[in-house]
Amino acid sequence: MTFKKSKALICVALAAVITGTALTACSFRPEAPTEATESVTAEATTETTTEPTTVTTTENTATTFPESETRKIYKGLSKDEEGSYDNLVSSYSTYYHSYDVTRTENLKNSVRKINNIVVPDGQVFSFNQTVGKRTVTAGYKEAKVIAEGEFVDGLGGGVCQVSSTIFDAVLRANVKIVARTYHSLEISYVPLGGDATVQWNSKDFQFENNLGTDIRLQMYCSDGKLTCEVYSKKKVDTGDVDISIFRDGSSYVLVRKVNGKENYRTVSHYSKPKPSTTKATTKKDEKKDEKKEEKEEKTTKKEKEETTKKKKEETTKKEKNEG
Repeated sequence: MTFKKSKALICVALAAVITGTALTACSFRPEAPTEATESVTAEATTETTTEPTTVTTTENTATTFPESETRKIYKGLSKDEEGSYDNLVSSYSTYYHSYDVTRTENLKNSVRKINNIVVPDGQVFSFNQTVGKRTVTAGYKEAKVIAEGEFVDGLGGGVCQVSSTIFDAVLRANVKIVARTYHSLEISYVPLGGDATVQWNSKDFQFENNLGTDIRLQMYCSDGKLTCEVYSKKKVDTGDVDISIFRDGSSYVLVRKVNGKENYRTVSHYSKPKPSTTKATTKKDEKKDEKKEEKEEKTTKKEKEETTKKKKEETTKKEKNEG
């Protein structure tokens, strides 16, 4: 009986100890961190969050193009095919080889994006934003582009002729040119100094409509001729616009004067293609010519053999008939 009472007392005591421990744990509150603890925490935070953020989001000014400029998004432009834009402000045409199928397709593809686009008064037209990225899924083909001082095959080749044609058209409409870049190599579809190259996320052509009324761009691309026309909703007086290009040493200077007063000037510098481009092309052409000559020689030889054989057969037949 005494043993049973002792056992019960021990169980009660253990239960009390366990309950007290549980209550102490539930009511425990950690101490406020000391200055040393706060300093360690702050350092850890800086190491784990600030450094990766800086690497991934801070603009690298040493890159080819500053992100703050090329990624600026302007208010979206829309098309208007039925609106009344009856006043022709300016027009400009360039020419291309229609037998170059892939390049022609690239021209037409970008023209479809621009034709009938409206630029409201006070707004900016961005070529890259309007046309979009030149990709295979967007319908672009490989044609000649400039890369590292050479003319090589690249996706969207020929699109710069569209941007250059627009540049020369709006230049004559006396609008404000916001961004324009010349090619690194000499081109032939516009006068040197009158081109505007574009490259996705790197080089853009932009202008601001400052004519006091909405304008619409209309573009046509067929039979080797590419045309850009600028129409305004209300009649505008652009003044007497004169465009001149002159050579100054190794540079080409384009100047726009309106009523005799200069209001726009741009300077361009061009290089010649690398010698390797010419050599490679020459060797390739030589091989093509050699193959062509070999083929023609074989054809001629075969034709001669067939002709000789046919003559012999005719002679034999004639002799038999005479006999």
